[in-house]
Amino acid sequence: MLKASKELVQSLQRFSNILSQTEIQAILDNQEQPLATGIRLNPLKTTPHKTINDLSQRYGWQLEPIHFCKNSWKIVDAEGSPGGTIEHRMGMYYLQDAASMVPVSLFEFKTPHPFILDMAASPGGKTTHLLDRSGDKGFIIANDGSQGRIPALRAVLETWGGINQVITNYPGESFGGWFPETFDIVLLDAPCSMENLRPTPNHPLRETSADERLRLKERQVQLLTSGLQALKIGGQLVYATCSLAPEEDEAVVNAVLKKHTDAFEIKDVSSQFQFKAPGLNSFKGETYYPEITKALRLWPHLTGLSGFFCVSMTKQRAIKTNKEPSPSRVFATTHLKQATHALQSQVFDQIEENYGLDLVKILQAYALALFQRFDQLFLIPQRYLDQFIALPYEYIGMPLGQWNHGTLIPSHAFVSRFGKQFTRGKIQIAESHIQMWISGRDIRHPQTDLAPKGQFLLVNDQHGRNLGMGKLLPKRLRNMLPRGLI
Repeated sequence: MLKASKELVQSLQRFSNILSQTEIQAILDNQEQPLATGIRLNPLKTTPHKTINDLSQRYGWQLEPIHFCKNSWKIVDAEGSPGGTIEHRMGMYYLQDAASMVPVSLFEFKTPHPFILDMAASPGGKTTHLLDRSGDKGFIIANDGSQGRIPALRAVLETWGGINQVITNYPGESFGGWFPETFDIVLLDAPCSMENLRPTPNHPLRETSADERLRLKERQVQLLTSGLQALKIGGQLVYATCSLAPEEDEAVVNAVLKKHTDAFEIKDVSSQFQFKAPGLNSFKGETYYPEITKALRLWPHLTGLSGFFCVSMTKQRAIKTNKEPSPSRVFATTHLKQATHALQSQVFDQIEENYGLDLVKILQAYALALFQRFDQLFLIPQRYLDQFIALPYEYIGMPLGQWNHGTLIPSHAFVSRFGKQFTRGKIQIAESHIQMWISGRDIRHPQTDLAPKGQFLLVNDQHGRNLGMGKLLPKRLRNMLPRGLI
């Protein structure tokens, strides 16, 4: 029997007036059951239900669907590590705790091209979920206030293959003043104590103090207020934490409701779930507004998930905002400039001729523009150019590739995202060469009927898996996988 940690016991003591001894014991007993790995398929790169069947057969996975989240399953048993597959490396799926799939599942996407703000986005799992649910046809500002967390966020979004996003590094508290009533959807997965009552080896429970929880509450109230200010009237905001501390959950929502009465409505989302998980109506002498019971409080012993808190809000009226100028810079300082008509025609023709892909239709479907920085080409969201062009960013759109003496060398990101639509310009490598290829080595004397001309080809295997880009040379297929994937 596993011994409960001191931190878990202390946390449970704080809930002794809410939970019965039977429930507390159930939470303790729950620690002995391993938490199933959650998997969410990438619809930008796969046909999810076909792909999950292929993965299950290939890797011996036993799966259970996650009923509240589309294209997602629990891996209840696996012969090997789900994080070590080729498909995971290529961004065909994301491994995510099922509880953290709840927040984005609560949104209703009522407009085909929503403006979305993810206020505390790193490491990016929920941002990729927002990309999926919008079909990558909205526009997402994926913000994180910590500079040290930006590289992880960028890596996740690049691997996932999204284009209609920009990554920024600002305090989330500022967005309400900078961009009042701008966004259709706001996600605030707030920084918290992570007191989720379901510790794992990767995320052990740590000791927290009353002072720390109150400091967190103060910041969470500021972040939530900012998010509501930035939200359009009629727009939706989801506030979430991976903490079950009421000071960071119901008390935060209650404080904002008290200050902005009738500014937003809390939506009852209980019908989307097979478990009952209402919010609290009081804690330690503080009584909350009755509608806060419409929130979701995901107790581990009731849901089989990690502890989580979520509340879905719809904005009813404007909130007083002190409008402030947002950070700005002249866009020309990025050295990005729109590709000339002549260059665009050459690029479009080459992609059509080499890969059978109509890039013009892709630009139209996703509202993208083709830009150039020196010899590099990029796909840039038109909605950024129209509405946020002065906002400095850390990363934007997608690299299309390098323009080298009149020849396009496609980027890995582009090939990984759109390779499944290529009708030509592909080469299949033998099963015996797959491990060699994904370890970054060239293939000597590849078996192909193509005449080697130094052409850049999409590499597949017999299962049709996208293995990135290779350059076909005499006697070898040069490996062009990015170092980060090797």
